[in-house]
Amino acid sequence: MKKTLCMLIILLFITMNTASAELFNDLDRAVTEYNAYYEELPSSIQILLGNEEILAGILMNDGSELNVWLVTENGRVAEFEKVGDVEDYDPTVIIATDEATVRSLINTTDPLSVYEEARSNGTLTIDPVGIVSSAKFLVADLAFKLFKTAGII
Repeated sequence: MKKTLCMLIILLFITMNTASAELFNDLDRAVTEYNAYYEELPSSIQILLGNEEILAGILMNDGSELNVWLVTENGRVAEFEKVGDVEDYDPTVIIATDEATVRSLINTTDPLSVYEEARSNGTLTIDPVGIVSSAKFLVADLAFKLFKTAGII
């Protein structure tokens, strides 16, 4: 009985690590693809994503958390890594979401709609840190709503 219980616990931990590793690998591929098509993004998005240090916390389906650190330089992702201790980082933006939302964003052909829905239903939050970052994201949110209303996007 004890042996079976120990094996189940070990299997649970292996599965938890595998799920986050799989999502991290999927995100890594998405970052590579983003960087490859970076030049095709509107300049307004390139400016918005400019030079940020982003800490993203992703609640996995199994209850664990995957933390990811991204550094953008001129809108292009320059650093992307899995994070153990979030206290070692000083982000300009903090993102909180869940595994289902990340997978939807990765797999969709309409990321703007998925993004907008996730923001409105609270499964994706973006918290700028500091006055400058907050102002920049406030203006970007207003512009996004204006462009959406005008039918531009």
